[in-house]
Amino acid sequence: MDRFQSIRKVDLHTTDGIPAITTTFAKRKRHSYAVGCLEQHNQTSLLQFMAPLERKSLESVTASRIAHNSASAGLSSRDPGSTSRDSTSLFKQDHHVPELLAGRGGSKRRNCPFYKWIPGKLCSLDCCFGSTACYGAIPGCKGYFLSHFHSDHYQGLKGSFEHTIYCSKVTANLVAKCLKVRSEYIFPLPFNAPQVIDGVEITLLDANHCPGSAMFLFRLRSGLNYLHTGDFRATRAMQGFPELCDCRINQLFLDTTYCSPEHDFPEQADAISFVVRKTQEALRRNPSTLIISGTYTIGKEKVFLAISETVGSKVYVGKEKMGLMYCLEWEQLVRALTLDPHGARVHVLSIGELTLDNLSSYLEQYRHKYTAVLAFKPTGWTYRSKCSLAAIQAQTRGAVTIYGVPYSEHSSYSELREFVQFISPQKVVPTVGNGSEKNRLKMQQHFALWLTSESHAIARQTTLEDSLFKGLQ
Repeated sequence: MDRFQSIRKVDLHTTDGIPAITTTFAKRKRHSYAVGCLEQHNQTSLLQFMAPLERKSLESVTASRIAHNSASAGLSSRDPGSTSRDSTSLFKQDHHVPELLAGRGGSKRRNCPFYKWIPGKLCSLDCCFGSTACYGAIPGCKGYFLSHFHSDHYQGLKGSFEHTIYCSKVTANLVAKCLKVRSEYIFPLPFNAPQVIDGVEITLLDANHCPGSAMFLFRLRSGLNYLHTGDFRATRAMQGFPELCDCRINQLFLDTTYCSPEHDFPEQADAISFVVRKTQEALRRNPSTLIISGTYTIGKEKVFLAISETVGSKVYVGKEKMGLMYCLEWEQLVRALTLDPHGARVHVLSIGELTLDNLSSYLEQYRHKYTAVLAFKPTGWTYRSKCSLAAIQAQTRGAVTIYGVPYSEHSSYSELREFVQFISPQKVVPTVGNGSEKNRLKMQQHFALWLTSESHAIARQTTLEDSLFKGLQ
């Protein structure tokens, strides 16, 4: 039976008889620009080689412009119409996108960025949904994919949006509750269960970012495969995902929030252990200490849940926050929460509220029970690679102590490197920090070096062998 025919179809336009795709890891090729860098041997040539791949404005790029710039950069001559599978041909495919994305709101709307558009099929990911100041409804777009419920990804989405949104069940719950989008336009997809939508096989994979966050694996009928990470925290466990071990990725849309060597913070488990240890030390010194953990709309739940388990206390959240927590369908978390601030030693506040002045005022509300505050701000921005957890210094004033904890829900630099080497894509598209040509070139330099590392092939083969071995157990 054809492999696609065995997958539940979610679109009536999907047809049977789609040819199977051969994607064994044995046929995986190295990134073409990385191979080119090996041939060039020096950094100057490396930058020249990558320059044609990233333009300040995709809207003005034409096939002749690409050919001209490639020639000026010292690249081998290629037929602009060539379909050879290399970085240039893929970029040529990308440069047609802006013509499809012109908004209907005139100059008030921007074009949808190239890194939010899946080449070859009319679908976009984490666009600013319907905002007249952003991209608006994209002409010809057949599907909108939302990776998770953070405002920088759903900006502009509101109840009047009348196009199909694909996302995880948890994200669907939050979109319906908070943004009042009508249920007929929200289509939740399961994790690790391929679905066929308009002839494209789509699989959601856990992104390890916030509850409900998903990576999207798009497998086109043409044989091209695209992986969009959304926001994610890469882990070794992802290298055991069968969907990724058995798939050659042509383009990887990568969360590059921390794509710089100084952002090499500890693993989440180590950061949580630090929080637990500091909590225990504080309570031994002063049992009348109120513990506060910072959070976003959603995210950082693992931190305050660990504190709750350590001190044996409920976690106080406000009424609005409680409503969001029920949307997460996380029973263990919900059981730990309470709306009674006086019945919990652990309180949750927005990370932005965790200042010395604010917490001093907050403590005054509970002076009858607590004499000190210990607060944690969990974010990767508080950390640099030359610093250790043991060297972290607290902010202290009077009875208030605040620790910036390098607990991040984005991948560190070394985690990004290992993930890219595992995926071994033909092309990497950065989705964060790509607003300038300088930044794009710098990130492309990192990608090229990662993919030409001597340890790359060995690391990839070892990971696959480990995954296969586990599958046989």
